[in-house]
Amino acid sequence: MKSINPPPSHTHGHDHVHDAPGSRHGQPSCSHKQQQEEEDPDVAEQQALGRILFALRQYANCTEQEITRWEHNYRALSARHRAILSHLPAKAAAARRAVQQNQLFIKAMLLNFAGQMDDDEDGIPGGGSVPDDLALGALAYADHLEATGERCSPGDAEKVRYVLKNLVRDWAAEGATERQQCFGRLVNQLKLCFSKWSGPTPPRVLLPGAGLGRLCVEVAAAGFEAQGNEFSYFMLLTAAFMLNNTSCAEQWTIHPWVHITCNNVSNEDQLRGVGVPDVVPSSMVPPGMLSMCAGDFVEVYSRPDMAGTFDAVVTSFFIDTAHNILEYLEVIHAVLKPGGYWIHLGPLLWHWAEGQWDELSVELSLVDIQQAAQLMGFKMLQQEFVDAAYIGELTVCHWV
Repeated sequence: MKSINPPPSHTHGHDHVHDAPGSRHGQPSCSHKQQQEEEDPDVAEQQALGRILFALRQYANCTEQEITRWEHNYRALSARHRAILSHLPAKAAAARRAVQQNQLFIKAMLLNFAGQMDDDEDGIPGGGSVPDDLALGALAYADHLEATGERCSPGDAEKVRYVLKNLVRDWAAEGATERQQCFGRLVNQLKLCFSKWSGPTPPRVLLPGAGLGRLCVEVAAAGFEAQGNEFSYFMLLTAAFMLNNTSCAEQWTIHPWVHITCNNVSNEDQLRGVGVPDVVPSSMVPPGMLSMCAGDFVEVYSRPDMAGTFDAVVTSFFIDTAHNILEYLEVIHAVLKPGGYWIHLGPLLWHWAEGQWDELSVELSLVDIQQAAQLMGFKMLQQEFVDAAYIGELTVCHWV
């Protein structure tokens, strides 16, 4: 019988990146030719990915504006106050060095993306690689944005910073406690559900909202055939790089907190470097046990050929990304085989709750979700509420 693990209560928010393959990020058309291009879904997807590549390229330039703001505010102080805070110019210089270190990591990731064409034989199947025509079109559009002096949008700049913070959660030793609170519980529950498995092949597990891929790797390492699904190219590109192009532990040093100016215990905390990855992903995954699928969860997995293809669905900090949670429930139920399990952990911080009036957002309580799930054919087997952090924030959230 299919089971649902309901979402927990929570204390505060978590961010997610909402760009998507095929989403439109272009400027309003001003010519018939541009209008035709925007109406072409292939061109729209190339431009969407191109804007993301452009944002990654512009990371250091965007962050320089923030450091310049720090320096401007320092100079605005009185001479007496500047003397008290005389160490701040040195902090700004150190921050610039940290930003350049981050840009080196991003540059390596972009070079890997640019060189991926005609080299799709190795690595995780579907692990963030994109068709050659899409990649070439996106690179050309990113070049165009640079050549015309386009400015990166504040939203895209923030998504790049968010990816850097997520690297700590998924791929740094510093994130081990958070991963144990969240990923550890989910994997342990998955093992319990299939402790008496006797099938000829490992259970197939779908992981929507896969992010940077660590939970997928942990599930595959536990002996399950894992398929991650991710909507955001920001996440997909970074996940592909981490999964397929790292050769040693702590190969890269990033400074994910350099942009954070609030609630810092010390300047050293803000500027500290973090080594990624803590382990080489390929060393954890047996051959053929992990794949990644790009695209919108509902669009991809509501197809008829996806019905009854997974033994379990594991969701982590995911279901509150839905515009309509009932669609998520229907798709999860549809892809599960008879007797399959849905295991979930995460809050109900509905991501679209403060959106525009014309943007659908159905915000349900936990009880509403449980009742709807039961009407769709799920049976509740177990529930608990736990503390779990998300990128350093304590969030009361656990249900399985």
